[in-house]
Amino acid sequence: MIQLQFSTDSEGWVEELCNGREATIKVMSVKAQDSRGSVTHFVDISSESATAEDITQELKKSRRVTDTDLARVGANRVIGSVTSVDDGGVCKALVESNTNTFIAPACTEEHCQMVYKLFVSGNGLPIFLQKLHDGGVVYKIGDLSPLSSEKGLTARQQKILRSALELGYYDFPKRISTIQLADAIGIKAGTVSEILRRAEKNVISTFFEVGAKGA
Repeated sequence: MIQLQFSTDSEGWVEELCNGREATIKVMSVKAQDSRGSVTHFVDISSESATAEDITQELKKSRRVTDTDLARVGANRVIGSVTSVDDGGVCKALVESNTNTFIAPACTEEHCQMVYKLFVSGNGLPIFLQKLHDGGVVYKIGDLSPLSSEKGLTARQQKILRSALELGYYDFPKRISTIQLADAIGIKAGTVSEILRRAEKNVISTFFEVGAKGA
């Protein structure tokens, strides 16, 4: 696995909201919805100048947004899902590259630049970067390095983590339980749960170590 961090201009509804409401948008994950290019983003959105209701209404008015399912978690913050079309190259690359790719939370920063942190398989990296190129995405790589053996995932962890991702274990809401996942891959539920916890700890530990180095 290789960790990739890159920045690019925000796209679509993210750009509209970031510039219009001075909002900070954190994208936790993305998922393709249909053949028309519709994509659902699982997000955490906050703003110092707009209320949670303002954020929700702004998204509903956007011509790029087809559906929202947002919950207010503070006066100026919402979490949930935003489904949209025509979101540009990065989201398209993520859903079309069809590789062993895990996205850490991507977040808007100064001047509405979106910073992405991904964990990508070695074979999947050139495919993903080619998809960015094909989509006309201008990006700047901030970090590109292999995961260390101490913090990397074992082959078994990678296999089970990928199965969990593909079968909807990490969807919101979940499409499959731990027991159902265990049945699907032929391993006891307790073993699956333990392997997932260890794999998640490795990925999360690496993510925060990278963040600390880049701070």
